[in-house]
Amino acid sequence: MMAAKSVGTRKALDGRPSSSVTVERGRETHVRFIIEFDGPVADIAAVCYEAFVEAVGAVGWSKLDQPTFWRLVRTKGWDANLLPGARPIKIKEYQRVFAERLASDRLVERSAPRPGIAGVLRALAKHGACSLVTTGLNVEGRQKVLARAGFTSCFDRVEALNADPRRRPAELAVLADGDRRTIVAAASEILIRAAGEADLFAAGISNGAATKTRLQQAGADVVYADLQAVADSLTVGAPDMIRAGLLPQSFS
Repeated sequence: MMAAKSVGTRKALDGRPSSSVTVERGRETHVRFIIEFDGPVADIAAVCYEAFVEAVGAVGWSKLDQPTFWRLVRTKGWDANLLPGARPIKIKEYQRVFAERLASDRLVERSAPRPGIAGVLRALAKHGACSLVTTGLNVEGRQKVLARAGFTSCFDRVEALNADPRRRPAELAVLADGDRRTIVAAASEILIRAAGEADLFAAGISNGAATKTRLQQAGADVVYADLQAVADSLTVGAPDMIRAGLLPQSFS
């Protein structure tokens, strides 16, 4: 039984085959998508920095400027030295406050949908069933962002994955529903690794909190600049999609 929390579902996927559409020159394909909210769908840089500023203020430490903060996060990860010279006890308190602020309704609901993302999501939904996932604590707040932007209907399910990373590969496998033509589009290393462990195609999206290099090191099969690039690859029959068995050989 899946431990993830599901909210705002449009239609249950249990037992439902992936949808199929006719694409370029009448050829048919179908895939299933599992898409991470933070990064691919919403730009979280500003809200992460706001949470950072509030957290360092709470522990009485000086803040980095936003470009430096985001560069360190993208290149080094959330364990980057964001409080230079701070003692472990202060860092631990900072991390607690940062996580609390980042999960607050106030900040989550200010996550900014990426420009043009609605059209991209609708295009992907024509290729197959789409699930949205997050490793964040506030899935309800993210659901409100979707509703406000008007593209909740693009997703069959919205899931908060288990806080225990060891359980996430199994959760992704449940969402894939046995369909080997499943693409996990994620901007976080932890979901890329989980996709690999679940033996699913891991599409790194490099416009989030991890660089292309970090996503590759985490095991991404291919790294794309954004979700639009994923949609474009499906349309033109990119070789990486064909090699992975996501598209038929007739595309080559």
